[in-house]
Amino acid sequence: MGMCSQEFMLKKRVFLLIFLFYGIIFSQSRFEISFNIGYSNPLLEARGDKLILDSATLTIYIDGKRLLVSDNLAANVGYNVQTFLKYNFTKKGHLKGLFSLGYNIVYGIYPGQGDYDAGIRIQTFSAGLGTEINPLGHLSSFYPSVYALFRLNLIGGETFYKAGLDFLKVTSRFGYSAGLNLNFRFNKRLGMYGGYSYSFDNPIGRQTEETYETDPHVIPFRDESSPTNGLTHNRRIAYWSLYLGMNFFFK
Repeated sequence: MGMCSQEFMLKKRVFLLIFLFYGIIFSQSRFEISFNIGYSNPLLEARGDKLILDSATLTIYIDGKRLLVSDNLAANVGYNVQTFLKYNFTKKGHLKGLFSLGYNIVYGIYPGQGDYDAGIRIQTFSAGLGTEINPLGHLSSFYPSVYALFRLNLIGGETFYKAGLDFLKVTSRFGYSAGLNLNFRFNKRLGMYGGYSYSFDNPIGRQTEETYETDPHVIPFRDESSPTNGLTHNRRIAYWSLYLGMNFFFK
């Protein structure tokens, strides 16, 4: 009887400790939503500055090659929109879990024929998981933070003149993004931030894509070079971004 009573008391204490532990964790945690919009600058093979239109055949050439096998993607400017759901693991927000959804476009616009320009658009829709670290916490009026995300990216795009000409088949790739934010907190519910990030959309999962689509205007996205697919090197999509955003805090 005494042993059963001791065992019961031990289980009760363990249960109370577990309950107290989780109570402390969840009472010190809360959610945030962040939203930002900004400028994107294409890098690596995403960037280029030579695109011409053959008006007789309505064909776009990038450095003398069609989009299927071009050495770069002829983009020179862009913009992005990102939203984050954040979960604070500590009361002061030193460590946060992140879920992100985002859209990025890099593009280039060049002289076409008459009043119409020719160009290219490369678009990425992304979903990511990651972590944010705030060395000072987020209770002060100003605090810096750094973050990193692992992302699933859906990449597509098109060349255009008056309307779309060739269309990149939407393809999934894995990549990452990392950045630095400077945060300004106005009150318990609202804040503002500006930041810089670097994103690499296709380091993982690149394909040689040596097949063709039945529609001649739909192009498989070849981003891994091979001796037989026409690429002289890999086509990497990367960009840095500057942005402004808002933080919304929820208890």
